Amino acid sequence: MIKSIIILIAMELLLPVLFGTVFALSDENVTGRKHFFFSSLVNGQIVLYAVFQITTVYSILRSINFSYAVKVFVPCACIVFTVLTVLVFVKYRKRLAVIFKNKPEKISFWGVIGFLIFVFMMVMSFFMTYTDGDDAYYVTTAAEAVMSDTMYAKNPYNGLATISSFRYKSAPYPMWLALLSKATGIYPTALAHTFFPWSMILLSFSVLFLVARNLFGGDTKKRGIFLFFTSILIMFGDYSIYPAENFLLARARQGKAALAAFVLPYLVCLMIRIAKQMGEGKKVGFRELALITFTGFAASLCSTIGGALSLALVSVTAPVIACVYKKLKIPALMVAMNLPAVAFVLLYLVKR
Repeated sequence: MIKSIIILIAMELLLPVLFGTVFALSDENVTGRKHFFFSSLVNGQIVLYAVFQITTVYSILRSINFSYAVKVFVPCACIVFTVLTVLVFVKYRKRLAVIFKNKPEKISFWGVIGFLIFVFMMVMSFFMTYTDGDDAYYVTTAAEAVMSDTMYAKNPYNGLATISSFRYKSAPYPMWLALLSKATGIYPTALAHTFFPWSMILLSFSVLFLVARNLFGGDTKKRGIFLFFTSILIMFGDYSIYPAENFLLARARQGKAALAAFVLPYLVCLMIRIAKQMGEGKKVGFRELALITFTGFAASLCSTIGGALSLALVSVTAPVIACVYKKLKIPALMVAMNLPAVAFVLLYLVKR
């Protein structure tokens, strides 16, 4: 069990940080180790989701074997990791050394309290397991993939062979849970209800930290107050089964939770970042535009309609930015870079 937990921590913490390092280093606002860690973690997880979405849907179209999907994903992830690592050592090696030499930022009292509330939520998500009707489909689908080496070949309610709707096949988030289970040796159900939620809560906190950085810059007190009040709103926002807080605290293992509590808030963070850069007269780099594309793919992994929701969010924000700053190029590119994610929605409409 200890070995399995170590592997899980490596896959849920170390791997995303390694994948996201180049995106953190390419952000000129990242100057401290804390900011570097949260930025790397979030960006790396988005990239992993994007690669997994593309390769897994391809595997579903070509084969029903889960092992086939793993064999496609792992080499593709290794290629992406190699490219990103080369960029780090060629272009950002000196910047990485500078970040780790800088003195740590002071943490405000409010920030500490907000962080402790998130830690409390992570701990309680481990000990207070919660079952939901959707688990009968999503968690069972992940268990089926691990145990029978198939993907969407059986009805999870009765175990009979069936042809699943492409609504589920085009958003294979349960296969991500199955991948973690296969790599760690922890049963999918146990993994989904105990260890998995803490990683999603950590990702949500990391996104809120990045939002606070974009809104308040180096003002640690304002950032701390922002994190404190958002943590309070999340902890007491689970008043029904519908709000995003419920998905984060009670159904973190489901793709809808990742979409509502992590992916779409991160896309909002990117919009704030781009608007701030344009407001300050700075050039919006390829980094932000590329991350919009990756985020669209990650949203598609979480839900069939995720790609459409991400495009809707960008399409509503882009005209506002264009009107405020009297520039059309960047807003148009924002929409264009998010369009590839809609391919999975169109694929569902064609294959259903």
